[in-house]
Formats: sequence, structure tokens, C-alpha cells
Amino acid sequence: MAQYSFPILENDELLPCMEEMELPITAAQMAKPTYDVVGPLFESVLISLTGITREELNQPLFAAIDAFEFPELHDESIAARNFFKHLAKLMSACGVKDLGIKDIHKPEPARLRRHLSAIINFAKFREEKLVVYSEMSAELDALVEEQQRLQELLAQKQAEKQRMLNDRAAQQEEASGVLAEVSELTGQNQALNKQFMALAGEVKGLKAQCNSLADAAQAEKFELLAAKQENDRLNDQIVQSPEKFQRSLVELTSAVEAERAVVEDTDRTCSDVMARQEMVGKVDKEVAKCIELMGELETAVATKKQHSRTAKELRESISGAQLDAGDLEQQQQHLKRQLATLFDRIKRLESQAAVKKEAMESSIEEQLRDKEAVQAENAAQQALCLQHEAETRAITEKSSELKSHHQAAVAALLARYQQLRGEVASYNKALQSVMAGQQRQQDAGSGRAGRDQ
Repeated sequence: MAQYSFPILENDELLPCMEEMELPITAAQMAKPTYDVVGPLFESVLISLTGITREELNQPLFAAIDAFEFPELHDESIAARNFFKHLAKLMSACGVKDLGIKDIHKPEPARLRRHLSAIINFAKFREEKLVVYSEMSAELDALVEEQQRLQELLAQKQAEKQRMLNDRAAQQEEASGVLAEVSELTGQNQALNKQFMALAGEVKGLKAQCNSLADAAQAEKFELLAAKQENDRLNDQIVQSPEKFQRSLVELTSAVEAERAVVEDTDRTCSDVMARQEMVGKVDKEVAKCIELMGELETAVATKKQHSRTAKELRESISGAQLDAGDLEQQQQHLKRQLATLFDRIKRLESQAAVKKEAMESSIEEQLRDKEAVQAENAAQQALCLQHEAETRAITEKSSELKSHHQAAVAALLARYQQLRGEVASYNKALQSVMAGQQRQQDAGSGRAGRDQ
């Protein structure tokens, strides 16, 4: 597994980075950190990197306050605890697992440098990933909005499709009723047409019979009138015997009665014919009604055809809506695949972050082990230093003693040196005087030899 650890920065790298993060700190403050410097600095770091506000940091936990008998005594401690909890969580994400209260209230330069190095490393990592995260978040938000819009459009199309189907069903039901009514009216019309044709022939025959009977009745009336006139004339001319007159009267009466019976039969026939003619009038009215119904039927058939065309258009609209719904469903599936891809990328990034986190934790554990080893080594070195200090003190004491002896020996040597120097000077002076005497003797001897020659 890869090991990862943040670098410990020096002042020439750390201070410009802190200034770039608008968290200025001086080298003097780094060398001698105090709570007044470190506390506000960590608070600004927490606000800058986590987005939490200062009011939220100072917001008391009301559930915890209610548990105290005197909550006003714990306002500052609860706020400080809340601040430390958020800071420890942030530092843990930065790779620092051993943050303590002492690092805030009694900070040490080395640990402060380590903590600020971890914060700078995390801030740079966050700045690098924040661009990708923002782009992916914006893309995800856009895809979610597009999905919602398409879902709303799909729901609208489905509602419109359902409304069209309902209208189509209602129109089909209405068309079925109209078709049934048309079939019924067509049957009635055909029956009435047959009845009309039969009655028309019968009426024609009855009219002809009525006309012939009326003509016969009129002729009989004329004949009866002529017979009466002739009877009156004959009665006026002929004086008959009462018996013969009586017989003639009886015959005439019988003839009149017969004629009256014929007339009554004719009247009855005429009444029947008139009744039949009235029935024919009623039939004509019924036929007119049938013709009117046929007109209405034609209108209903035209309406049915219009409804059929409308239903066909609705079917075409429904087919188009179904195609649109299919396209929308394909777009939705495409968006779902894109969302799945994004979620896979997010999961992959999360897994990579988890791997890096695990690597950082392993690195931190290794560093902690190294720290323990270093602390043990430091303890051994400290013990060795104490031993060396004791030896150094002994050596220093011995050195002081040797130094005093050395100084005394040096003083004695210097005195001896001065003495020897004086003796050498006296010796040199005597030697020079001797050598000068010898030189004079040599010069004198050389002069005598020259004169002798």
C-alpha cells in the first residue's frame, strides 16, 4: 500500500502560503507561539476550510446546558469544547491524529509548524479537487434539473395521453351509441318504407275506389232526383186507384229505401275511404317524420364520420405522444446512465479518497511508531546527554584544575624563559665582546704581516 505524508515546511515556504491563505503569521510568532496567536489562527483556518461560521462555533449546545445545574458557568467551556471538536475533526482530515488542547493553549514551535504544514497541504489538495468537485456538482445539478424537467414533461405527456385515451374511449362509446341508434333508425326506416309502399298502393286503390263510388253515388243521386221528379210528374198526370197508388207508393218507398241503403253503403264506403285517407295522411306525416329522422340520421352519420376523423387524429396524436414518450424515456435512460456514471466516478473518487485516507492513516501510524522510536531514542540520547554532562562537568573540573596547573607551569616556564633569555642575552653580549676582541686581534695580526712584507 502506498504511503503518503504531508511535508514539513520551512519558514520561507510556510509563511508565504499562510499569507496567501489570508492567515498571516510571523517568524517570531512561529518561534514563540502563544494562545493569543494560535487560537484565532486555528479559528480562521476552521472557518476558511469548513465553511462553519463563528456564530456556529460559539453556539452553545442547549441539550448539554440543560444538564448542568449552573449552565452560566460552562458557557465558555462548552464553546471551547465545540471549537476543539471541529478543529480536531479538521486536523484529522489533514492527517494530524494527535491534536490536543495543549497544542492550542500551550503550543510548541515544532508541533505548530507540523500542524500548519498539514493545513497548507490539505488546503492545496482541497483547492485542486474543489474545481473538479464544483464542475461535477454543477453537472450533476444540471442533470438532476434536466431529469426533473423531463420527468415533469413525461408526466404531462402521460396525463395528456391518458386524457386523449379517455376522450377516445368516450367518443368511441358515443360513436357506438350513435351507430346503434343509426342501425335502429335504419331498420325502422326500412320497415316504414315498406309500410309506406304498401299503404301507398292501398291508398291509391282506395282513392280510385272512392272516386268511383263518389261518381256512382252522384249518379244515383241524380237518378233518384230524376225518378222523384218523374214520379211527381206522373202522379200529377195520372189518377190512380188507391190500391194501385198504394202499391206504387210501396214500390217507390222500397226503391227509395234501396237507394237510401245504397247511399248509406256509399256513405259508409266514403267514410271508410276518408278514414283510410286520414290514415294515409298520418302515414304521410310518419313518412315526413321518417324523412326528418333520415336527415338527422345523415347528420349523425356525418357527425360519426367527423368523430371517426377526430378519433383517427387522436390516435395519430397518441402515436406521436407515444413516440415522444419513448424519446423522453430514452433521454431519461440516457440521463440515468449519465447519473450512474457520475455516481460511479464519485464512488471511485470516494474509494480513492478512502485509499489515500487509509494510506495517510497508515503513514500516520508509521510516523507515530517512528515518533515513539524517536522519543525512545531521544530518551536514550537524553540519558546519554546527562551522562555526557556529568562527564563534561568532571572533565571541566579536571580541565580547570589542569588549566590552573598549566597556568602555573606556563608562568614558571615564562619565568624560566625570561631567566634563560637574560642568560642568553648576557651570553650573547659576552660572546660578541669575545668575538670583537678576536676580530681586533685578527685585524692587528693582518696589519703587522703587511708591514713585514
